[in-house]
Amino acid sequence: MENDYDRIRAGIEFMTAYASGDDMLTRYISEQRHENPEAAAQMLDGTAALCALLLRKAAGDTGRTQHEILQELAHGTNEHEQLSDEGPEA
Repeated sequence: MENDYDRIRAGIEFMTAYASGDDMLTRYISEQRHENPEAAAQMLDGTAALCALLLRKAAGDTGRTQHEILQELAHGTNEHEQLSDEGPEA
């Protein structure tokens, strides 16, 4: 991919398919791979570019550093997994 706009656009396409459900994501990935043998690398690159943009935006909106936001996400994900492991009885 040549520029950030194209990379971010590709990330948005991929994440739109992801947000649309497993069937849409599977279809999107299959179509992309059929059209381009380098599709997996481009989807990964586009998703990384989109995540980087969102991380910079979140840092700017909250006044926290990018590292603080990543730590908060990691902590929140860990808590969520621990609660999921405990089951509904907890």
